[in-house]
Amino acid sequence: MRERIELHLNEAPKLHNPILIAGLPDSGRVAKIVLDHLIKNLNAVPLGYLHSDYLPPRVLLKSDGTPELMKHEFFYWLNNDQTSHDLVLYTGDAQPILPEGAFRLSDAVVNLAQQLGVETLVTVGAFITGRISDNPKVYGAASETDLVKELQALDVQIIDSGAVTWMNGLIPGLAKVRNLKGLFLSGETSGFMVDPRAAMIILRVLVRKLGLQIEMKELEEQAKEIDDALKKGNEKASSEGQPHKSKYVG
Repeated sequence: MRERIELHLNEAPKLHNPILIAGLPDSGRVAKIVLDHLIKNLNAVPLGYLHSDYLPPRVLLKSDGTPELMKHEFFYWLNNDQTSHDLVLYTGDAQPILPEGAFRLSDAVVNLAQQLGVETLVTVGAFITGRISDNPKVYGAASETDLVKELQALDVQIIDSGAVTWMNGLIPGLAKVRNLKGLFLSGETSGFMVDPRAAMIILRVLVRKLGLQIEMKELEEQAKEIDDALKKGNEKASSEGQPHKSKYVG
């Protein structure tokens, strides 16, 4: 009988004090941009992937016209600084479509993290405000007060009410239940457009916390292109006598 989660892993070297960073597509594709940028800039090595019945019932078409099942992927990165952390990076094509899937996949991720010796799990995502901010902030939460203080020292605004949904919340939540450390970082975003700037401010926090060397020029250029397009749209609307109004759809 087919398993609802099929995990396929390559052999990995022993990781030194690894931290897991997870991000799946969300509003503004913030989390996906963060993880894709980390994987690309660090030249992270494929660790494996999973297929699951909990993912949306569709296939993705590749450039050669052939189909591919949706999947989630794992990568690892070995840090040359032996006093710091190796990384496990987790991303995928889509979020699970049912609550049961969010729980089962989150549990599978935490299980794998423990097998790899991970003690700290970080999820990233979008903090939706419904408006465009000139000075977006990073918001976060953590599994214990010492970690909350660490986030505050990094100028992260602490989320002290409400809820963090789906795998963004479940992974650090399950980590806490298992006496692991869990953190959630979210970039402020309007929620109605792809937002590389929100991804960039999360990356800057990760760079400071983990001592990473990450090139931001590509994201800066993407953010500027979006800013310029919005500015032109506002100018056109104003010239036609129709003030531009943003609408929340996230």
